[in-house]
Amino acid sequence: MYNCVWTIDIVFGKQKEALEIIKAWGAEKFRSSHFKNSVNRLSVGHIGKSASHIVDEYLFESLADFEKALADMGLPQFKQYSDAIAPYIVPASQKWTVYRMID
Repeated sequence: MYNCVWTIDIVFGKQKEALEIIKAWGAEKFRSSHFKNSVNRLSVGHIGKSASHIVDEYLFESLADFEKALADMGLPQFKQYSDAIAPYIVPASQKWTVYRMID
């Protein structure tokens, strides 16, 4: 099992707008991509981390499943979401981190 974590920092004061986009994007991911084979959890910073820090986690059975889901993000229905969120992301803050779960 792999915990694939996408983290971004959002421009101050734009958390609500960014979360609306991420939630809509997530709904489309689960409708029409390999992300439907994962379990998702969305979090924001609270204590010790800025509320502008967003954590979007996906649990996949295999790295192959994760890679297929990422490849699906090139499908035309997803471009609107990446375009919509781009102005809210602090430059160079977005990244994927993958953890291999041991239990």
